[in-house]
Amino acid sequence: MTQDRKMETGGEARQRSARTITLVTLVIMTVISAVTLLFVPASDKTPIDNFMMPFVALAAAAGYYFARRGRSDLGVYLLLAAIGVTVLIYPMAADNIGWQTAIGMILVATGIANSALPEKAAGRVITAAFGFAIAIILIELFTTGAVRNPVTPSSIVVIVLLALVYVGITLYRFRQFGLRTKFIIVFVLLSVFSVSVTAVTISSLVSNQLKLKVEQQLTGVSELTATAIGRELVTQISVIQAAALSESLQSALVRREAQSNIVELLKLDEQWRAADAAKNDDDPLVRKATTGALADQLRALREEFPAHVEIFIADVYGANVAATNRTTDYYQADEEWWQVAYSNGEGAVYLSQPAFDESSGSFSIQVALPIFDNHSGAMLGIIRSTLDLSVFIPSLELGKPGETGRTEIYMPGNLELELHVEDGQPMLETETSPADFASTLAGQPHATFLDTVHDGSPVMAGITDFTGSGVENPEISEAFELLNWHVVTLQDRSEALQAVEDTSRAAQLVGLAALVLASLAAVGITRFITRPILSLTETAEEISTGNLNAVARVESPDEVGELAKSFNRTTAQLRDTLSNLEQRIEERTYDLEVSRRQTEHRAAQYIAIGEISKLINSEQELNILLPLIARLVSERFGFYHTGIFLLDDTGQYAVLLAANSAGGQNMLKRGHRLKVGESGIVGAVGKTGLARIAFDVGQDAVFFDNPDLPDTRSEAAVPLKVRDAIIGVLDVQSEKPGAFTEDDTNMLGILADQIAIAIENTRLLEQTRQALIEARLTYQRTLHEGWKSLIEDEDMIGYRQSMSGGRRLTKPVVSDEISQAMNRGSALVFHADGKTDDPTMVVPIKLRDQIIGVLRIKSPSRERPWTADEINLAEAISDRLSLALENARLLQEFQRQAVKEQTIAEITGKIGSSINLNNVLLTAVEELGRTIPGSEVTIKLKDESGNNGNG
Repeated sequence: MTQDRKMETGGEARQRSARTITLVTLVIMTVISAVTLLFVPASDKTPIDNFMMPFVALAAAAGYYFARRGRSDLGVYLLLAAIGVTVLIYPMAADNIGWQTAIGMILVATGIANSALPEKAAGRVITAAFGFAIAIILIELFTTGAVRNPVTPSSIVVIVLLALVYVGITLYRFRQFGLRTKFIIVFVLLSVFSVSVTAVTISSLVSNQLKLKVEQQLTGVSELTATAIGRELVTQISVIQAAALSESLQSALVRREAQSNIVELLKLDEQWRAADAAKNDDDPLVRKATTGALADQLRALREEFPAHVEIFIADVYGANVAATNRTTDYYQADEEWWQVAYSNGEGAVYLSQPAFDESSGSFSIQVALPIFDNHSGAMLGIIRSTLDLSVFIPSLELGKPGETGRTEIYMPGNLELELHVEDGQPMLETETSPADFASTLAGQPHATFLDTVHDGSPVMAGITDFTGSGVENPEISEAFELLNWHVVTLQDRSEALQAVEDTSRAAQLVGLAALVLASLAAVGITRFITRPILSLTETAEEISTGNLNAVARVESPDEVGELAKSFNRTTAQLRDTLSNLEQRIEERTYDLEVSRRQTEHRAAQYIAIGEISKLINSEQELNILLPLIARLVSERFGFYHTGIFLLDDTGQYAVLLAANSAGGQNMLKRGHRLKVGESGIVGAVGKTGLARIAFDVGQDAVFFDNPDLPDTRSEAAVPLKVRDAIIGVLDVQSEKPGAFTEDDTNMLGILADQIAIAIENTRLLEQTRQALIEARLTYQRTLHEGWKSLIEDEDMIGYRQSMSGGRRLTKPVVSDEISQAMNRGSALVFHADGKTDDPTMVVPIKLRDQIIGVLRIKSPSRERPWTADEINLAEAISDRLSLALENARLLQEFQRQAVKEQTIAEITGKIGSSINLNNVLLTAVEELGRTIPGSEVTIKLKDESGNNGNG
């Protein structure tokens, strides 16, 4: 008993720990989820941080719910499963968090299992945790995470907080653990600490050194590439500058007669554009610019330097002076390059961003610079060249470290100039910069090295700003700075850090192997030391589950062996003591089972009564109600036959009015009835009002042998009572003998009361309906007689109103329209269609569904149609008119009755004031004659012999 109490205490402690662990986890993960979602920047989070934190919080909430309901093991397993899924997914989402996650997994799983699970289950969980940890590290070593940011702060916070909390709980309950668990905890903590410190130290040192080397290499390549591109661009600009200093070119510009009128220039521009649209090189204006000595000189320059795919000169007014080929327009002063190069006459070097040039049909940049007179210094014009970007290809090809390395030029507008190889030929293209890299570059405009993401792929990048440093010409240097280019040398992070990853992977594999060996050694040593005690514990647990035949093994002659012998002796005594209790327990169990089944049967019967009551109370017709009751009772209770008998008006016979069986239907057809007090069980119940059961109809003297129900073996009948008055009998029959008990009669009595109430309510409803019908007929008859009397007494049949006035009607108005409206009882509208002279509307005047007149309305215009509003208005007036007429009739009738009563009272008063018979008769005749003018009044008295007297 003491051991049982200890086991119960241990179980309660585990449940408390489970509630505490799940609640603490819920609070911590909820706070971390809120902080992660609302305050941690996206750059510091993995793609799954926003989902896995709430996922663990929900699992903790579910675990707390089950722990509160007494199912703490299930709650703990849910929490551990959620943590396991999370830690397996995290190394796939981000690199460099495998070891932290694995260590946290071991600590968390060990703490939770030892605190909230039985020892065997805890051992399995800890073993699984080590398997998860190994899987996590292998995933970290041999897969690449979706996010390359090394370690996310939110992940570290989660691991540290959880590890601290659960390690604290483990240490707090350390004395409550079993011996094997204590050994495992100590070995695991020491192994994890030593291996993790070694692995982290080696990995950090090697990683930092190699990262520094990669940074120096990529930065150096980007600087060399930027310098090479700058030199190439200076060389090409120098070619154009040399051409601008040519004496022959300047002489041609000086001799030329320039057109300064803007209107004329625009006209010439329209002429040029038309020729360009028609691809007409023979247009005089185009030929003038593309032929001649100056154009030949430009073409010779292009042939010598083919990178300049198009060269042309515009004068100081923007006119196209000479060109190597037909350009897209003539007037250049509205172009950005011309305005920058002109600079209000001061001159400047212009370099455009790379674009596709329409005139030359090449992907290039525009180079423009002023032409100054070598002697006077006056500006003579602007020379512009379209420089093919292929001159940058040799420089960019040099900036390709490793297999994945490449150098790109990042330009304003989130554009990048990339080197591609198509069909074995290198070529340059501009593309939109990836949003992730562009945002990082914009956020760190002066960075020289970035460990970031490029188009979703982790990269390392060396960055050099393309400025004019080192360029002697200040104008060219300023043009370089205005380009705002960044020369970026990129290399995939995996390739750049391949050496450090290889070294780190080797160190981690060695550490992992050491950790696995140390853990296996810990488990083996612990098993060897604690096996005898655990064997004894298992035997005790088996006995506690009811197996009193279990015997503890005596494996050694030490103290544990002596304890096993004592335990076996105690078990034998307990087995003898409990053997006598088993029989009594079985007997009580059987009684409880019988009672339970009876209770369930009664509950089902009462539910059926409720359902039947609900259904029958919704029926209002007696001829439908009674068959419905018979069918429902038979279906719900499984009776072979159900019959409903009602007493006739004399109370002498019980008449069968409803039955569900085939025999019962035959009985209904022939009008089956039983004598009350004489015929069978039904007659007896109808007489006494007491329920009766025939357990076996063959032995019951009262049973009535019915040939229509030959299979009946037992029968029960209960009275149908309303206010203690018997109105009928509910008869149920079964094919099994002894099918009914006293409890069944009580249940049927409740059902019979519900049936009796439903029958009585139906009868009362039918009586009420009949009384209502009779009252309506009486009222309609009285109403009809009243209006008939009014029409006979009054000489006014109706009233006619027209535009000229109104008059009473003394004769009935007969028309087809009125007859149709009277017959149909609804408003009719007639149009002037030949059959009717004028548009007419006839509305019956109804008083409580009885027509007392009609309202006929004619339109003064034959073309006028009746609208729906007018028809509705006429019907509303008809309804009000019927009420007003009825009120007037009733008032008139009341006044007449009042005059009549007053006259009778006056005559009676005068007659009563006289005591002489002759005076009485005379007064009566005079007053009646005065009251009814023109009538003859005679009073005759009858003598005692029966002869009429004289009046």
